[in-house]
Amino acid sequence: MNSRRELIPNIVLGVALLCALIFAGAWLVQGGRTSVGGYIALVLAVVALIVYVFLRPTEIKDAVTSRQARYGGNTLLMTVIFVAILALVNFLSMKQFKRWDLTAEKRFTLAPETFEVLKGLQSPVTVLYFTTGGNAAGSDAKLLLDEYRAHSDKFQVQVVDPDAQPTLARQYLAYDGMLVVLAGDKHVTVNSPTEADITSALIKVTRTAQPVVYFTTGHGERDLEDSGDTGLAVLKAYLDRDGFQIKPLLLVVTNTVPSDASLVVIGGPHTPFQPAEVDTLRAYLARGGRLMALVDSSMDTTDHKLGDAGLTGLLSDYGITLRNDMVIDVAQSLATDPRVLIANRYGASPVTAKLGNTITAFPVARSLVLAQPAPTNVSLTSLVQTSDQSWGAADLNAVATAMQTGRLPGPSAQDVKGPLVIAATATNSQSGARLVVFGSSSFVINALSRQFGGNFDLFLNGVNWLAEQESQITIRPKPFETRQLIPSLGLMVQVFGVSVILMPLAVLVVGMIVWWRRR
Repeated sequence: MNSRRELIPNIVLGVALLCALIFAGAWLVQGGRTSVGGYIALVLAVVALIVYVFLRPTEIKDAVTSRQARYGGNTLLMTVIFVAILALVNFLSMKQFKRWDLTAEKRFTLAPETFEVLKGLQSPVTVLYFTTGGNAAGSDAKLLLDEYRAHSDKFQVQVVDPDAQPTLARQYLAYDGMLVVLAGDKHVTVNSPTEADITSALIKVTRTAQPVVYFTTGHGERDLEDSGDTGLAVLKAYLDRDGFQIKPLLLVVTNTVPSDASLVVIGGPHTPFQPAEVDTLRAYLARGGRLMALVDSSMDTTDHKLGDAGLTGLLSDYGITLRNDMVIDVAQSLATDPRVLIANRYGASPVTAKLGNTITAFPVARSLVLAQPAPTNVSLTSLVQTSDQSWGAADLNAVATAMQTGRLPGPSAQDVKGPLVIAATATNSQSGARLVVFGSSSFVINALSRQFGGNFDLFLNGVNWLAEQESQITIRPKPFETRQLIPSLGLMVQVFGVSVILMPLAVLVVGMIVWWRRR
């Protein structure tokens, strides 16, 4: 009978430990949360421990007051203090978030544009990250989303297993690795979770209205659908990414610019505009319209006879004149092609304020003349200038002849000496009209998209300034590039010689020396 009575406290203690294990298991499985059953197990564990203490008071007292208990208590106290310090450090690290990006291309550092978008969030945005297998924690996409979340408390991330929540997955036609960005009643899907695509989705779901950009057609302008070297397909992709809607504008069949136009772009015409078309654009600007003109040098056209593209009268109303020349700069040009002007210093304008010393390139550009003084109510700003060792070659036939022999001609008496303006803005304070004029359209062709990404930043900043989307004027995230180490033949021979021949030979020599000394 006594042995049975002595078993009761042990059974009670076992029940307490079992209930405690059930609670701990439920808490871990459910990610730091537990159900009602888990809390019931915790209560039972506490009650069982109290009953055990009541049944074994003498043993508990002796255990607590013994020398071994005192030593154990000191150890327990030190352990508790150590755990508390770790918890405090972890808490402070969560409040003071800091990461160091050691990748060569700053893969995990958000671009300035992303910071601006996150700073401008007025309402909560939720990103659903669909991933299977519970492997989201260490994935590149999750790390990138954590970086977004660390810089805005309005950016929330929810990891969704499409297998566990098939209804939600079907609602958005989601699959493994896809993101859905939600804001209010709008959502945008992201198929490839890169910074550029996520930031683009943020812009689209938070904009109240989608800006519309009209590109003129009918004058041999560069093709937005052309994916070849001289096309503008990359530019179109950037505009779409930044939330702009693109539409064609054939001025010859209309006498007005559509009312939904945020701005009009003239993208590299090869034939002049007709007077009636110019009048339509003039009336549009008089109503406070926005115009971007990219007009190449006549040297970049087939017959070298583009001239002012019929735009001088329109642009001169705002203090800008197109020179019929080709700018040559011996101090700031591409080493492999002196026709490509290089710039990394810019005028004081919202369009260029955040470019810093970003390099831009302008192939076969013409120069602009800014009126001094400017017309009434008009403010002019030079965006890009050449060096004082540049000149505008006026005799384009002579330039063409010299280029056929593989050289460029020197300056002549009729050429205008630098520094020369090749990009400028104009603002009419009375009508509200804004203009951005570039002496080249080649600077945003597909062929330059990788080597000179700053060209597209400059263009898109100009578009955002014209559309009064100043918060988007910045440097955009660049696509991630895979880097591969391709060793040369000489390096491969060196690695083979050191690892396969020299190192084993050195071990053999050392072994033979040791053997000889011990012999």
